[in-house]
Amino acid sequence: MSDFHVWFFDVGQGDCSLLRFPDDSFMLIDVYRCRGAGIDIFRALDDILPDGQDGKKRLEHLVISHAHDDHITGIGDLHDRYEVGKLWLPMREDRKQIAKNFAEYQRVVDAHPDEDTYRPQGSRTPLAGLELPECVSIRCFSPPGYIDIEETLTEEEAKQKAHENCLVLRVCFEDVSVIFTGDSNLACWERVVGYYEGRSDEKGLEVLDSVVLHASHHGSRSFVKNEKDNEPWLEALETISPEWVIVSVGENNRHDHPHEDMMRIYRDQSGTDNVLETRLTGTVILEVDSDGAADVYADDGRIAEDYGWDDDGDDEDGGEDDDDRGGLGKAAAVAGVAGLAASGIAARKRSRAKLDNSPAA
Repeated sequence: MSDFHVWFFDVGQGDCSLLRFPDDSFMLIDVYRCRGAGIDIFRALDDILPDGQDGKKRLEHLVISHAHDDHITGIGDLHDRYEVGKLWLPMREDRKQIAKNFAEYQRVVDAHPDEDTYRPQGSRTPLAGLELPECVSIRCFSPPGYIDIEETLTEEEAKQKAHENCLVLRVCFEDVSVIFTGDSNLACWERVVGYYEGRSDEKGLEVLDSVVLHASHHGSRSFVKNEKDNEPWLEALETISPEWVIVSVGENNRHDHPHEDMMRIYRDQSGTDNVLETRLTGTVILEVDSDGAADVYADDGRIAEDYGWDDDGDDEDGGEDDDDRGGLGKAAAVAGVAGLAASGIAARKRSRAKLDNSPAA
């Protein structure tokens, strides 16, 4: 296997990405498990994660970008099934509970030890005290601090406030970085860019530069504009300047994701061949070697075959709406755990100049 490995799993209309660090510890960013929607993430985790205690597999970090169903469905079963080390949560209180799975999310938050619960906030320095491998650094760009989502807000207002204050992380290994954006919206990115703008040192806008962008909100245009006919604000995307854009999105979802105007913007930025949608390619994998050489490629069908849903109906699911479910049977999917050769999509290797990965002061 590579030294650093990211699976952008095909789970349908939701987000679920697994990171493997060089010390064989793992981080899961968001969870979405719904029968018939892409793979069964539990089958993949059962196979990939290392052994923990009491017969459970060990997940060192569970990161939740925000408490909406397409990012938390299955969280209760996951927390019960695996040995979870650190739980990362957005810094906010959700009094306006619009997610069907919010009760399970809250149960996990209440059950997890306080000393292992982490609520990062935006900072000019990399996060410290996480016991990550020395060659790995993580920056947090959002939220800026504690957010209270009041009960008096309408459902749409509450949703937008959660997106504006979504947990946004940039994970860097050997100078190859990936930004995980959750459902962060235009207001979020205007704030983030404004925070770093105008500085000429190592804590300026260059800290946003990334090889891979995990596209916000399943390819929604809300990343760059509030309404379809608005002029797009492209400063954040141009500053990130991704070589690859990965869109986690389900087939025939009721939100019409991904938005075609947003996909044109991504293709203009990174090139048509470097913008991958999980609904078309299946799971997408990033592999990075210790010398900083990076591969991005789509599954050859192995992951969809190995970790698809059982036909016997024994697996439990989170019960999302039928029209939010993505399908199996993609022509191309993601490579296996052993780092199988890329299929269908051209892989590219690139070394980047070193960045300052020193811990926060």
